[in-house]
Amino acid sequence: MSDVEWHSVALAPIVLVHGTEGLIADRAVQRLRALAKEADPSVEVHDLSGEALGPGALAQVASPSLFGEPRLVVVPELQSAPDSLILELLDYVKTPEQDVTLVLVHRGGNRGKKLLDALKKAGVPRVDASPVKRAADKQAFVAAEFARARRRIQPDALVALVDAFGTDLAELAAISRQLIEDTTPDPGEQPAQVTVAEVHALTSGRVESTAFAVADAAIAGKEQDALQLLQQAQLAGADPVPIVAAIASKVRSLAKVSAPNATPRSLGMPDWMLRNLSREAKSWNDRSLARAIEAVARADHEVKGAGRDPHWSVQRMVMEICRARRAR
Repeated sequence: MSDVEWHSVALAPIVLVHGTEGLIADRAVQRLRALAKEADPSVEVHDLSGEALGPGALAQVASPSLFGEPRLVVVPELQSAPDSLILELLDYVKTPEQDVTLVLVHRGGNRGKKLLDALKKAGVPRVDASPVKRAADKQAFVAAEFARARRRIQPDALVALVDAFGTDLAELAAISRQLIEDTTPDPGEQPAQVTVAEVHALTSGRVESTAFAVADAAIAGKEQDALQLLQQAQLAGADPVPIVAAIASKVRSLAKVSAPNATPRSLGMPDWMLRNLSREAKSWNDRSLARAIEAVARADHEVKGAGRDPHWSVQRMVMEICRARRAR
């Protein structure tokens, strides 16, 4: 099995996208879809998920066609696929169809290990969608975003951008695109490097972003991390009111995605945000969310004049949110 980057993966009889970083996995699949359409606009695209995962699902879409039209078959949640499909895939790996591109997306976990081993033995190209954790790797990610847009960013500006927005790769990618678009020169002008000043102009309200980092840690139940981030924000002079507002926004978003039949359109949020929040919501129930909302409401009341120590009110709110999640 040979690892390839998402932005250079090519069409092949079988491609594995493996890892928990949703942004990279989604980009790899989008690239393969675009390449398949570019190679032949008549390509048939099949998504094997949900009701399409019955017995013989793969055979129905990958068997030799009378007219030989190309097909792109995507299995978006291989780690959750039924045993019948796993067995089909184990047989298929031995003799894949040449007019089919089969894209297998495994988002982590041990399920399907036998199939993963078979794919590795067969030398199937693999897109590594592992989480990007190290600051240096996030900087390399941003540099690549700019390079693909044929733009350059100063090293100091690159570091500042990752420092400000590095807690979520999808957010980092979105901010990079915004910065590229905001600094695009007029036609005929030579693009200059993006500077530290331009990054600072974009991140001037980063106290709010620091507050969202506190919110992310609290929602995840990471009390020690959340309190440490909160202390850093308070030492930097962050006002308690915007911190509470940011955490309230996160808790409200979590409650929204917990509603039945929530969709990106109905909630007015991007697909990736709904996916991320939905994963977080699995660790919460109505009772624990109610406790978190009560903690936020009390803190909001106190930091706006009803309490004697706004900093303690925020700290207590963070602890109560973390403990509500653990006590669900």
